[in-house]
Amino acid sequence: MLELEKELHEKRELELEVTRLNGTLQVMKHLEGDDDGDIHDKMEKLSEKLEHERKRLEELSGELVRKERESNDELQEARKELIMGLEDILSGRTAIGIKRMGELDERPFQNACKRKYGNDDYETRAAELVSSWQEEIKKPAWHPYKFVKAEDGSDKEVVNDEDPRLKQLWIEYGDDVCNAVKTALSEVNEYNPSGRYVVSELWNFRKNRKATMKEVLRFIFQQMEVPGKRRRG
Repeated sequence: MLELEKELHEKRELELEVTRLNGTLQVMKHLEGDDDGDIHDKMEKLSEKLEHERKRLEELSGELVRKERESNDELQEARKELIMGLEDILSGRTAIGIKRMGELDERPFQNACKRKYGNDDYETRAAELVSSWQEEIKKPAWHPYKFVKAEDGSDKEVVNDEDPRLKQLWIEYGDDVCNAVKTALSEVNEYNPSGRYVVSELWNFRKNRKATMKEVLRFIFQQMEVPGKRRRG
């Protein structure tokens, strides 16, 4: 990582140098018609230097892209290893834990079934409903998404609120159940759009986002500091 930071700094310096050389060359072009006979030779030398620096910048940029890709691959592998090693230790009851992306939250289903069917075996009905919709989410034939324009102008795929199945679910079971399905759909579309199965992720439950490696390691070290006592990160 230190080597990568060093090369990033070198790239920024090169970009500044190329910009400076290019600006100087443009000024000299305006002076080319003056009496200074040496100006043409200076421009040629400056053009050669500018071309050399541009090539260096191009090569360095390509090398940085390759190294950043390798670094990201290594980071993803490290996250996978941590998830496998910590899945039995971390949970949703801790500040840092494992969140199963694309897995339906059962609580809205239980609450909705209790309201709809009363106390008469509502848990079984809720479990069946969760299982049924979890299977629906996996089906590639169902594509309840649409494209919208993001703030940066790019196309972004989001859950389509007007999807007929989602609208029917909302009519039958209300906002919370429908939102739980939409959340799961968003997660599988982000983490595993081709397979559409549940993926484990290191999660910061306090901030409701993906946990950074620094946060995960800090939390683990905190647990190790006080033997026999679990602390919230």
